[in-house]
Amino acid sequence: MKAGMNMKKVLIVDDEFLIRFTLEEGLKDRGYETQSAETVKDALEKMKTFHPQVILLDNRLQDSLGIDEISTFRSADEEVQVILMTAYGSVAQAVEATKRGAYDYILKPFDIDEIDRIASRCIGQMQDRESLEFLKGKTQEFIGVSDAAMRIRRHIGLLGKNSTVNVLIRGETGTGKEVAASLIHACSDRRDHLMVRINCGAIPEHLMESELFGYERGAFAGAMKTKKGLIELAAGGTVFLDEIGELPLSMQTKILTFLDHKKFKRVGGLEDIEVDARVIAATNRNLEHAVKQGEFREDLFYRINVMELVIPPLRDRREDIPALCDYYLKYYNGMFGKNITHVDPDFMRELLLYDWKGNVRELKNIFERCFLFCQGDVLEKHVELKRVDWKDDTRTGEPFALKDLRKGPISLDQEVSMLEQIYMDQALKLCGNNVTKAAALLGITRFSMKRRLDKED
Repeated sequence: MKAGMNMKKVLIVDDEFLIRFTLEEGLKDRGYETQSAETVKDALEKMKTFHPQVILLDNRLQDSLGIDEISTFRSADEEVQVILMTAYGSVAQAVEATKRGAYDYILKPFDIDEIDRIASRCIGQMQDRESLEFLKGKTQEFIGVSDAAMRIRRHIGLLGKNSTVNVLIRGETGTGKEVAASLIHACSDRRDHLMVRINCGAIPEHLMESELFGYERGAFAGAMKTKKGLIELAAGGTVFLDEIGELPLSMQTKILTFLDHKKFKRVGGLEDIEVDARVIAATNRNLEHAVKQGEFREDLFYRINVMELVIPPLRDRREDIPALCDYYLKYYNGMFGKNITHVDPDFMRELLLYDWKGNVRELKNIFERCFLFCQGDVLEKHVELKRVDWKDDTRTGEPFALKDLRKGPISLDQEVSMLEQIYMDQALKLCGNNVTKAAALLGITRFSMKRRLDKED
């Protein structure tokens, strides 16, 4: 990939000026670097200097069909990914587009948020591949003084010594499951080989087999040469299946076969490829429940759950917060070139009382924001920490915020705004961050939803 690791470059190919302009401006607002072209010829010229990661390609061009030009762009740069846009979509056409090498398929009238989501996912996967070389020998720390933290470090050491056993790491989002997996790998005799992270929830189902197992030259249109899959890249090392609970059933069978035999076939291949790689899986889902619901194979569950490592949420090990604060003080002092010596005591008190729904990842993000604004040698509070008393809503099983009026007056407008934000966050999560669908779920217009979201920002 020619573009920098942190760059997000998109080339828009459409013969309608208004669409090119709308897409360019919308994507720029979301942090992309963009260029546009009216014709395929113009686009190919711009590729030579712009080096886009993603091409948004209209299917109805003046001189040709976009679906016929996918291979043209992939031949010019085999790393570039093409997202096809069309107003005349069908399931058959979508299947054909992916067969010809398209990453995904978007119907007009398009939703800029949906395009942003797909493009970000695509670029993220490309960057993951580009980053593999930096994972070799990478070590981190599991910070904490609690009994739980010390237990986890002991188990990491034991699991590292046995480098063949499969491991399932459980815990809420942000608790440090990937850190634990990296440490198990670093403690093992596989440390000199790669640990390859595969986010099972981020790869589109129609691309998952080729991403994990690779493909042979000519396996499909756009397959210009044989390409190794992520599992093959981990030969001798470790495969980290993050969010394994999101793995489609169609792929669960293939993963189970690999676990049983350590062999697989590339897409379009005839020969078995044998790979010696340890598998560590992680999830924040209740897999036992998923098995009962028919969403996860029981035999795969038992195959990955040979050894289990449970990481408790940060709110259940608050004594680790000061140690984590010390760690991130050193970390961000080095990153920002500052010399902040300690956390303001009042701020520390709030950190200890905070609910930490985002766990250690949320603490890390808060420290980064505070470092950006801090001018002296004391880390002061530059974010609003909303301490909430969480109660159970027996009707839905979901938590909601309820303040005790006996403790003093409240701002009703503020509390209503917070509840509104909770509902919007839940709707966006359920709808895959599609604003239009989330608005429909809440019974409001897309414009009203956008206005409310912009107000929160």
